[in-house]
Amino acid sequence: MTTSLPASTTRRSPGRPRSAAAHQAILDATVQLLSEVGFAATTVEAVAARAGVGKATVYRRWPSKVPLVVEALDARATEQVPLPCTGSVRGDLSEFLFSLVDTMTGPDGRLVAPLLAEISRNQELAEAFRRDLVAPRRAVLEEIVREGMARGELRADLDVDLALDAPVGIVFQRLLVLGEPVDKDLVGRIVDQLLEGIRAHPAASIGTT
Repeated sequence: MTTSLPASTTRRSPGRPRSAAAHQAILDATVQLLSEVGFAATTVEAVAARAGVGKATVYRRWPSKVPLVVEALDARATEQVPLPCTGSVRGDLSEFLFSLVDTMTGPDGRLVAPLLAEISRNQELAEAFRRDLVAPRRAVLEEIVREGMARGELRADLDVDLALDAPVGIVFQRLLVLGEPVDKDLVGRIVDQLLEGIRAHPAASIGTT
């Protein structure tokens, strides 16, 4: 007569499903290390140690560091970027920039600077960075601008791409290049100056006839 082994000593079958908890722990560890030490110093060994798994567990899922980082960025991007609904372009742009500044000065923002140094050398990483960190926020900003055009608050002939680049470019310049803080007062001035150039104006009256 055969006797079943106790549950604690039963061997796992070779085809056992991979642990979803371990998978998530690896992705979380990758993001943490990218924030703390940057892309170059983030290694598969360090990720495995931080996640509490063996190095082989990581390599079973990802063949190298780059696809691991790409998936970690993908997972990070699943959080929905909120669309402000204040009823005005000025209000929406201000709320968007407040949110962007909060992001850039928080954990996600600490991912940006080290990745910027790498994307010029790694096309796969560059595509993930643009797709997962840049594109969702750019899409929200584009919707703000296009809604402003539809309401008649912004010029109908507006160059949308330039309108999208201007406020974000200033924020990145201040935070990443100059290392200066961006507060609500500065956000207000950025928005006011931008709107001065792109706001729709009543048709100029004809002088003399």
